Amino acid sequence: MGLPESMTYKYDRYPYVILTPIGKMNKQIRSIGHKFERGLLSRINDAIADQVNHRSLKLDRLQRYLTVEGNTALPISYLKDDVINPYLIRPELFLWTQHPKEHGLPYNKEFLYDTNVTQLSSKGLEHHLAQVMDDYFFLAEIAEHPKQYWFNKIAESFHQHPIVQLAHWKRDVIEAVETMNQSALLSQLRYPEEVARWRDRIDTVMRPFRALPRLWLTQQKEMCRHEKQLHFNSRSRSISCRCEVCDLTVFYHLDNDCVTLQEEYNFERTSKRITTIEQQFNDIAQKNTTILNQIQELTRMKGNLRPAKSVLDESVRVARQIERYKEGESVLASYPLLEMHDQLTCSAFPTKRSPSVLVWLSNVHLCDVGMLKQLSIWRNHMDGQVHANADTLLKELQARLDEVEYTDEDIIIEIKGHELSYAYVQQVLDLIHYYGTDYPAHTLVQVLAGKSTNKLRRLKLHEIRWFGLLSDWPSKHIQHLFNQLERQGWLMKQRKGYSISAFAEEVL
Repeated sequence: MGLPESMTYKYDRYPYVILTPIGKMNKQIRSIGHKFERGLLSRINDAIADQVNHRSLKLDRLQRYLTVEGNTALPISYLKDDVINPYLIRPELFLWTQHPKEHGLPYNKEFLYDTNVTQLSSKGLEHHLAQVMDDYFFLAEIAEHPKQYWFNKIAESFHQHPIVQLAHWKRDVIEAVETMNQSALLSQLRYPEEVARWRDRIDTVMRPFRALPRLWLTQQKEMCRHEKQLHFNSRSRSISCRCEVCDLTVFYHLDNDCVTLQEEYNFERTSKRITTIEQQFNDIAQKNTTILNQIQELTRMKGNLRPAKSVLDESVRVARQIERYKEGESVLASYPLLEMHDQLTCSAFPTKRSPSVLVWLSNVHLCDVGMLKQLSIWRNHMDGQVHANADTLLKELQARLDEVEYTDEDIIIEIKGHELSYAYVQQVLDLIHYYGTDYPAHTLVQVLAGKSTNKLRRLKLHEIRWFGLLSDWPSKHIQHLFNQLERQGWLMKQRKGYSISAFAEEVL
């Protein structure tokens, strides 16, 4: 930190300033200039002296910050040709930064005040220097601790903010409100006009909490891990901390050791609102005991199916494979036990019931709200023979799969009068498996068509066993074949060429 000693110039006539060159490769000051520069230095030096004397300023901390001695209180920079830089250097230029001697101070407008001191009256210069001195003293105080120290102070104070503490305390309710606001279960509740009024209040109630990014609330005494910018205000003695990714700015006040937000909210009103909206939803839920009981029944059903889970999972896999062969036929829908298991597997239910119905219901995730209407059908399949029924079902599905599986002679694709049997499809898929992502589609087309081009010979693709497999097909039809295999779910288009699908791997 501070000014490189080799680049500072001290003159007895101006004891309160230290001169330094600024600008790329501007490493020295040959002279302090002519009458104009001397007069300006005198005005600045006298104005600083008045500040120091009238305000009884102690320069020790500031001098440690700038690494200077004597009465020095402020750096004045010179441009090339020994011309005073009319814009004073901001103290942020020296904060937690070591400037190399070989390059000089950088001329960066971000670290310069935007006031031209050569155009100020005596009163204006006095006012400007008072603000500059305040900034330097404030930054000198900040510099006594490393940057991480201030990040830690900001994080700790942020989590002590009343609204943030309320967000921690009511985290489960806040998350439940946001979840239920988007839940399809709301459409199943009776008294929709009450539900609509509840939803209308949400934006107002949740506004203070939505202003707090989730990543800032994940752990106590921590903020998000994104890069942040710090800005300093000597008048309010505060540090603003900005995260562009989270779009949040907080202000840490040194004297009070506290954080304020860009927009402050009344704690009592915010606390009352979140409590009220929770109670309002719970009141609505108590008028919908039928749905609550149905959800509890679904929870019990899922638990009762758990002993047969592995058998039912295999049954679902076989059923979906049959559906691949018999396109357009829903096999799952014809087996209520299987459909029930599939939808319950895709659903989530809380392990224990919360005292707040809002919180409990927000942790219920149904695969489809239509499940509630199917309960009357599903009940008939929940008996003591579930495991035996699952075994019988799996055997039946495996028998159906055997019936629909392709034989090598089955014609499964036809393009413009050209038929392709399952055996040939298997060979095409083998080609894709080994070479599909290595070469573009047009190269694979040439291989199947048996086009002995220079490129294929150079790559030795004319020697592989798939070369000329579809030599009696026009090349354009082979490309259509790839498109058809992709549409039927056998292939997947890649950035370069194709790969075979998970379904194709299962079938083959």
